[in-house]
Amino acid sequence: MSGAMSGAMSGAMQRLAGKERIKLLFVRPPHHYWPIINQSDNFLIPLAYPVLAAWIRDKLDFVDVEILDCCVEKVGFASLAEQIRRRRPDVVGIGEKVVYAADAMRAFEVVKQVNPDIVTIAGGQIFTHEPEWALRTCSALDYVIRYEAEIALERFFRKARAGAPEADVESLCWLEGTTYRTSSLAPVIEDLDDLPPPAFDLMSVSKYSPFGMLWPKAATIQRSRGCVDVCNFCSWIAMENKHIELPDGRIQDKKWFRSKSVATVIAEVDILYRRGVRYLFWVDATWNTDDAWLREFCQEVIRRRWKLGWWAFTRYDFLPRQHENGTLKLMVDAGLRHVLVGVERVESGLDWLGKHRYDEQGAVRAFHILRDHYPQVFRQGTFITGIRSDTAESIRALLTHAHACDLDFAAFHPVTPFPGTPLYREALDKGWLEETDFSNFDMFCPVMPTEHLSRDEVARWTTWCQKNFVAKKPARYFRRMLSRHPVRRRLHIWFFLAIGRVMAMQAYNAARGRGRFEGFAGVNRLWKPSWYED
Repeated sequence: MSGAMSGAMSGAMQRLAGKERIKLLFVRPPHHYWPIINQSDNFLIPLAYPVLAAWIRDKLDFVDVEILDCCVEKVGFASLAEQIRRRRPDVVGIGEKVVYAADAMRAFEVVKQVNPDIVTIAGGQIFTHEPEWALRTCSALDYVIRYEAEIALERFFRKARAGAPEADVESLCWLEGTTYRTSSLAPVIEDLDDLPPPAFDLMSVSKYSPFGMLWPKAATIQRSRGCVDVCNFCSWIAMENKHIELPDGRIQDKKWFRSKSVATVIAEVDILYRRGVRYLFWVDATWNTDDAWLREFCQEVIRRRWKLGWWAFTRYDFLPRQHENGTLKLMVDAGLRHVLVGVERVESGLDWLGKHRYDEQGAVRAFHILRDHYPQVFRQGTFITGIRSDTAESIRALLTHAHACDLDFAAFHPVTPFPGTPLYREALDKGWLEETDFSNFDMFCPVMPTEHLSRDEVARWTTWCQKNFVAKKPARYFRRMLSRHPVRRRLHIWFFLAIGRVMAMQAYNAARGRGRFEGFAGVNRLWKPSWYED
């Protein structure tokens, strides 16, 4: 970024000084999507926006809030410019995952092309942890707000309207000329019951997952922030941990798990249920912690006779206890239909990943409990390849472990050190990273080699595991396509058809000279929607 442009942008919040009303527009930019998941399932509600919108609307009577989700409205980058002209926001806020950083920056550029006076604010995982990179890379970006943004964003508007300088706004990052500046961290929400219900009225809830196969008529929801573990690769806790600012400006992370009360979550589910939602996608890092909470919640769902299904990130070390004390049965009776468990590794590598209380036999036992007692629940596990000690043999051992667990579906991902995680800091310090384009931090493209394998070899053996999960046990997989349990039957059929569709599309494009046939490896490539540029 040039010094002239930096200087022009410095003091952007002064444009809001004295305004009687301020219009804030949250935008989810156009995105590519995973072809193994249809577009309907790819684009669930970006929950941070209705959560932040509800907080701002509750606290600030001079701010009008709108949300534009380009992905579900099928607004491409050309149409985004027209949306900005029509809506005429004073402030545009975008928060993004690492892999979509480039989409966010392009959207900010569109905003500034329409009206250079619009104040642009970035947040979310990638911008929180790489704020200086973002500000220097994207000349259309005015500010970054770090970590959880409810209180910080509220104070930004109060102080901007009062004409205060940037240094008075907590959790803010900006450029002053060519000099990078940051302010001290704002407090975050300690009691999650202080949050008002998400502003789902600002979203076209009925448009999310209308023909979903994985999550039909689904909505995202969150009961907690943080986690009960400290895995060194986890981007969730990099945002939701307790962040303590040290005297030298460094940020220290501490484990911190916070949960809403059952009454608060039931009220949020009630809002969604009345809007036609019948499937809940829990975005908690670990949903099945705190048995007493789970029992109370499930009993209330059953009492209300809600016909719900739900999907949740689940720790397997809790499942045997929850089976024995009846909590797991209540969860299934109330709607649990799909668990995604980060199995990650066999014994080798769990310590390196910072994964605690896990062991190989514990995973097998937990999944067999689900198989034998709760066959209506789809059992999905994820495995991490490409850790520093990995060889071809140790990666292939993960497939053996997945089959021993008797999973319905296993996903194998090269380890990805996301910015803000301890693993990212270690990978930078030790020179492991060979890929610096965040668009490739998609959990399918290896970004670093192991001590024994190149990145291409990690990709090869990861794809081998994914392909052979079905190829080595075809009878088992196809038998489950006939399951009497509708969710498991539907999901087995869907994954089979989705993979076949990707392979057929590759063959079609290759025959017409529009690309090469990659075989099973092509399943992991992001697809660009037809409306992406429109």
